[in-house]
Amino acid sequence: MKKMKIEVSLKQACTSLFKNQPNLYSFTSLTGQTEWNLTHHLSNEIRTFFEDYDCDLDISKRNLGNKRPDIVIHKRDSNTDNLLVVEVKRNGKKSKINDDIKKIKIDWFNSDLSYHFGATINLKDDMDFEVKVFENK
Repeated sequence: MKKMKIEVSLKQACTSLFKNQPNLYSFTSLTGQTEWNLTHHLSNEIRTFFEDYDCDLDISKRNLGNKRPDIVIHKRDSNTDNLLVVEVKRNGKKSKINDDIKKIKIDWFNSDLSYHFGATINLKDDMDFEVKVFENK
């Protein structure tokens, strides 16, 4: 799979998220939206673009001190086809997104897991988004 195809798929997933759930940020004053909740809804959209892979979120990686990537697109029961690791932010500041990029490159590219691609997705309260995809070279 190519970087451009992954980027287009992630952008389409974000667009679908906001289109399919236009009330995603509509909560009462007694309920607050969390990044984890957004990640759950986004992962449901992302998985439709990667039908040959499994999609998991917030899973614990024991070999890396129980670190947990937000979303992974991979083949379960093997580390030979780890396609994509995604970190999600809600209204993320540039410094936090850059921290996520470093985390992906250090934890998920340079370990036994060796994901082929990494991505950051910044979901904004105005229903806009930013997607950055990069390849493990």
